[in-house]
Amino acid sequence: MDGKIVLNARVQKKDSSQAVVIAVTSSSIFDLEGWQKTVTEEDKQELQPHSAANENKPFKMGAAFPFIMAVQRVNEKLLEMNPEETLLFDVILLSKNGSPEIRSRVEDSVVHYGLDIGRFYFSGDDDFAEPLRSNNVKLFLSTDADDVCKALERGVPAAQLYQQCVQETAGPLRVLFAGDALGLSDDTEHPLREQGFSEAQLQSIAAAKGAMKEFATCMGEMRRRFGRDGSSLLCTCLMMAWSPRDVCVGALKTLRGWGLEVDEAFCLAGAPRSPILAHLQPHILYDHGLQNARNSPAQC
Repeated sequence: MDGKIVLNARVQKKDSSQAVVIAVTSSSIFDLEGWQKTVTEEDKQELQPHSAANENKPFKMGAAFPFIMAVQRVNEKLLEMNPEETLLFDVILLSKNGSPEIRSRVEDSVVHYGLDIGRFYFSGDDDFAEPLRSNNVKLFLSTDADDVCKALERGVPAAQLYQQCVQETAGPLRVLFAGDALGLSDDTEHPLREQGFSEAQLQSIAAAKGAMKEFATCMGEMRRRFGRDGSSLLCTCLMMAWSPRDVCVGALKTLRGWGLEVDEAFCLAGAPRSPILAHLQPHILYDHGLQNARNSPAQC
């Protein structure tokens, strides 16, 4: 079973050719770090860390739990509006720990919380790029910036899960596109160059622009399912961290050309982005490497 996608027979299978397939790390959804600390403390006391009682306990909710619940609400609403809907989120849970205990407890935790996760991928290493590509994954998500960078380096579209300040039980799924790369062209690259981005960084960011298109197009199509009456369970936003207003306009035109009309747009022109992030509390922060670029001034 190592290195293979495992189906979750407890949830209804989705058409992966029509669905928006996303892969999320188990360490983002569940608090595996807290469990590992507990095991370490028990080991020091020379106790048996893997008792039957512990094995039956679900993992505690992790930082990205609000995200997975928001995705579930979107799917439920779409099916409520149209029982034949195929444009749904199809979630693959990815675990880099392939031990039998982790497998069992992750699967049991998914059942315990009633999560609509259709597939699992358990691997003993970091080489997860090819399985994600072969399973039509539109976006790989993690709260770990290193995971995101590794995926991007291997050609897998990836974005960071923003850690929520509160565990929301309601509200829309909020996707924030940090879209400086969307407005880049030969004429508009100079603002980022002046902010200290190297030529290699600019080339990497520009190349990543294409990877955003498929996911943004899917979000635009899904967003239109909800209409514009204010009751949407999917909210999309654009944030331009470093580019001037004309580049922001270009980014909006690019997204519209892809079929995505964002709900809100913010042109910061170098101002701190922390207040906007604190206000929006996005679940997905899709920044295409601007935040994670080495020595990037986009860090805040």
